[in-house]
Amino acid sequence: MKIYRVEEMDGDSVVTSHTINANTPWVAAETATGSEVTTFRGDEQRWIRVTNEADGVVNRYAFK
Repeated sequence: MKIYRVEEMDGDSVVTSHTINANTPWVAAETATGSEVTTFRGDEQRWIRVTNEADGVVNRYAFK
């Protein structure tokens, strides 16, 4: 498993932050938020930023 930092965002501001152990960033996002997510598209105000702690790769998701 990998360690991910999952941040729920409101625009550019961090609302909450979690550290999650998961196999994929997608699973980390859903585990931290307790909600289904979809790939980040468009200009969503509320979204989820998931950062792989080992290599710094950032993934973006929107709430479904």
